[in-house]
Parts: sequence; structure tokens; C-alpha cells
Amino acid sequence: MSLQKWNTEIIKQHKRETGQTLLKDEQTLVSFSQDFGKLIQSSPSAVCIPENTSSLQSLITFAHQNKLPVTIRGNGLSQCGQSLPIPGGLTLSMRHFIKPLDLQGDIIWIEANTSWADLLELSLQQHKAPFVLPYNCNLSVGGVLSAGGVGSSSFKYGAINSNISALEVIDGLGLKQIVNKNSPLFHACLSGQGQFAVITKVAVELRTVKSFVKTFCLVYSSQEQWFEDIDKVKDKVDYMELFCSPSIQGAKLKGEKRVPMAQWLYGLHLSVEYGNRAPALNDVLSHLKPWQVINTQEETISSYFLRHNSRFDTMKMLGQWDLLHPWYECFITTKVLKENLAELLQQLPLHYASLVHVAPMAKRKQGFLMLPEEDSICSFMILNPGVPDILKDSCLQAIQNLDACFLQQGGKRYLSGFLGQDLPPEYWSTHFGDQFSLWVSLKKQHDPVGIFSSMLYQPHKLY
Repeated sequence: MSLQKWNTEIIKQHKRETGQTLLKDEQTLVSFSQDFGKLIQSSPSAVCIPENTSSLQSLITFAHQNKLPVTIRGNGLSQCGQSLPIPGGLTLSMRHFIKPLDLQGDIIWIEANTSWADLLELSLQQHKAPFVLPYNCNLSVGGVLSAGGVGSSSFKYGAINSNISALEVIDGLGLKQIVNKNSPLFHACLSGQGQFAVITKVAVELRTVKSFVKTFCLVYSSQEQWFEDIDKVKDKVDYMELFCSPSIQGAKLKGEKRVPMAQWLYGLHLSVEYGNRAPALNDVLSHLKPWQVINTQEETISSYFLRHNSRFDTMKMLGQWDLLHPWYECFITTKVLKENLAELLQQLPLHYASLVHVAPMAKRKQGFLMLPEEDSICSFMILNPGVPDILKDSCLQAIQNLDACFLQQGGKRYLSGFLGQDLPPEYWSTHFGDQFSLWVSLKKQHDPVGIFSSMLYQPHKLY
């Protein structure tokens, strides 16, 4: 079904019928015209920033009745257009939905645009925390759940969205409802990229945590030993971070040009919670064989959860935050990773793969987060701090090469990253596989007009 556009007359009609003023000044429209990826630009015709659920519901009802496109935007940290409107569309900013609401036992209710950091500020007072946290705790809860969520405890507890008990949502008909794990709409909204309903509130499941964390930082020169020790240590630690880092060793000839060459090293950061007594080195590393143990450190658990803030602050200070971010994220089997990693690292351009992250994943998920069929899986991620435009094409080519390797071997892209340009018509049916018919059915049931759209999900390219 074709959608109308938010033109001047429609905007005036919306004001008359709802009493709400939409923003359409040039400064506002420009500020909402790109996302964190900065690889796609699309300016909205208007922006709505509701202050409460009632105002938001009025907007969705009006959009449904008049067949008008709406794009949900949290903090705009998507990379492939999820938070950008289609031409003639409206951006719905969730800016004001930022309050933690109620903590009872092992559940905390929060508004959808609350950051994970603000959630922690409340939950840690009772020595509670979510089972899995994203690397960037400044992300909004709703934004992460719309994608899925990966963190340093995913090897134990799976995706972030597998640890949610209920949602308050407003669907494409303008109906507000609270849905739980027994509801198909609940599962559709998790990893649903904002295509089925607006998430307004979230019930996050919590676990009891200790006050401190000790981290052991290991480096390996042998990829085989690295993989072997990862398997050995999983039951001894609470958090793991894995990455491959290039040690630049001058330049080599490639054709008639010289390009940087590197010796790849393999990092393994192991973290353990504790109360009164910190674990000793041998408590954790007794059966491991790293090349070097380069650091150990102790800190509060809050400090540990926010450990990546310094990286993001540096990106902003150096201007990298304003560059392009063609991030790559893909779920693959551990077998595929072991068979292909060495060759891929040699092929990746070092200006793109300045660090390659690997996150082992327990196969626990909810919603439309697509994972490989095998049980032993991980997330392969390139989260470059920022790429200048002149290097964009080589980075996009690297993404194509990675997809060519992983997807034909059962890999599934994590839809948080940049998927590429001009996706083919069959992209979504291939990605969702046997779940695609359910995806389409739930879309037609809960958003029959198709108002929820974005530059990631353009209506004419879906089905």
C-alpha cells in the first residue's frame, strides 16, 4: 500500500486535529537528516518530539488514518538508515522518554530512551544489573532492543534482548498495550528495527552482582592457542572481551604500491566479579598459555561497565565521531571463524580493520534476531573509530568481501551495522529465511498501512 507524504497541508491538519506542533525549521530538519553511520542522508519533512505517551499515541493514530510514514529515532546511532525517514516521512524523536521508573525485585521498568548508564545508576544501588550490557552504555535501551544487543557477558547469557520480560508499545494502529513473552508482538518488537510498534517502556530482567571486578589482560601470538584458551576459561569468568589487533611492521609491495603490513596479535580480557577478596592470577589463568599477561586491574563494577566511555570520548575529541562509520557486524559459527580468520585478517585493509572484535554468544535470543543454525556461534565485528570519505570505497569493498565469505557459510548479519548500498529485492527474505512469512504476517497485523518505515526498511523493497 502506497503512503502519503507529510506536506504543508497535512502538517496543518495534524495541528488542527491533535493540537500538537510539528517541527519543520531547517535547523531541526538538518539535525535529523543523518545517523551515526553518516553513509546515508535523508531529511524528514517534519519532526515530532512528544513529551508523553498520550501525545505519541495521537501522532501514530493520525499517521495510520492518513497513511503517513513515521520513522522512530532514539539517539540516532544506527549506521544503515534505521533512524532515517523515507522521502516525505516524519521523524518521531523519543528524546523525552528517558526516565527509569520502578525497580521491584529482579525487574526494572524504564522508559525506552533511557540510557543503560542511567539504568545502572539506579539498579547498582541494590547490587543489581542487566544480564548483558552493550559496550556503549550511553545507548538507549529501546534502540539496543530494536537491534538485539551484544556484550561481554553474551557468552553466558546470549543477546541482550533475551533478558527482557515485558514491553509497553504503541502499534501501527495507535493501540497501546503491555506485551510479554507470550505475545507475538513482544517478539516482533525485539530486533524488529522499529517496524511493528513504538516501544515506550521496557521491563529489563536483572541479576545480583558483586561490588568489584578484576580484569586480566592477555595477549597471544598464536591464534590456535587463543581459541583453545577461550574454550577453557568460559566457566571461570564473568565477562570476556576478545579482539585481534594489528602490530604494524612497516610496508610491503602490493602491485606497484606499498601498503602497511602487520603481525596480528590476539587479545583476551577476562573479568571476574568479587566482593571482599580479589581473585589471584592462578585462580583464573592456571591452565591457560598466553604469550604475555600485560595488565591486571581492579575497579568498581560501575567503572567496569562504563569502561568504553574513554574510547568514545577520545573519538569525539579527535573528530572521529563526525566521520563515516561503516561498521561490520555478523553472527557466524565458531567453526567458520576458525577456518577463515587468518586469511581474512591478511586481506582486510588496516585503515578499516584497526581492531577486530569477536564476541562468543550463548544461543539465547528473542524476536527476529537471526543467528546461524549451529550452537557454537560468535559475533565478528569491525567497529572502526571513524573513516574519512576518501577511504569509504575500500571499506565498503571490505564489507562486501566479508559478506561473500560469511553469508554463504550460514552467517547472519547483525542489523546494527552497515549492510551495504542498494540491497537487492530478495535481501530480507534471504536474511529472515523461514521466519520471513511470520515477519510479513505480523507486519500486516500490527501495522497494516505500513506507516513504520525507514531508509533501512523502505516499503516498496520489503515484499
